[in-house]
This record gives sequence, C-alpha cells and structure tokens, in this order.
Amino acid sequence: MELIPVLPHFQAALNLTSAILLYAGLRAIRRRDRAAHQKWMAAALLVSAVFLVSYLFYHAAVGNVKFAGTGWIRPVYFTILIAHIALAAISLPLILLTLRRAPWQTPGTSCPPHRRIAARTFPVWITVNLSGLVVYLLAFHLFP
Repeated sequence: MELIPVLPHFQAALNLTSAILLYAGLRAIRRRDRAAHQKWMAAALLVSAVFLVSYLFYHAAVGNVKFAGTGWIRPVYFTILIAHIALAAISLPLILLTLRRAPWQTPGTSCPPHRRIAARTFPVWITVNLSGLVVYLLAFHLFP
C-alpha cells in the first residue's frame, strides 16, 4: 500500500483527534483539574504536530489538490478553505504563545496571562481542526 493516497484520511483522523483532545482539555480546566488539562493539551499539541508534518509531506509530494465540485458548492468550499488557511496561519503562533504563558513554564506565577491568550487560542485552534474536516469531507468524499 502506498503512503501518499492514505495521508488525507490520516490527516482527517488527526484533526478529529486533536479537536476531541482540545475539548477534553477545556473540560478538565473547567473542573479545575490542571494535571489532566496539561495532559490533554500536550496530547492535542503532539497530534497537531504530527498533522503538520504529515500535511507538509503530503503537499510537498502532491502539490495543490484541485476541487472537483461545480456550481454553488465552489464558492462555499473556497470560503471555508480560505478561512481555514487564514486561521491555520495564525494558530501556530497563538498556540506557542499560549504554551509559553502556561504557569508551569514560570513556577510561582498565576494563570491570568495564560488564560487570556488561551481564551483566544482555543476557538481558533478548534475551528482550524473542524474546518479542516469540512474541507476534507468536501474535497475527498462529497466532491472528489
């Protein structure tokens, strides 16, 4: 079995997994369980890093993938895709800044700086994951 054709499906699974892990991390911190929150978020970061490597490898090998849909779905698809790309571009710096401001990075500090940036990072990160899934479904399953 060749690796390249399987990568979009693998990447979709990684996106879904990351979204689930992010949600679990959010639930943990809302329960004030910092240890669980840290583990869920570290797992989400790891899964997202694997996704990024896989994505870069795939597009280095394949280039751009043409969207085959026609009619009304084209502007819908490209609107979602453009929003996804724009949010993905800002998500990495936001994620790294959020991680840098985590309280375990500077022991003895409180959480407000981390919490403030995380409140902006979480919706961007999870939207990137979910919009990536929509792009995948449209391009590879509904309009291949």
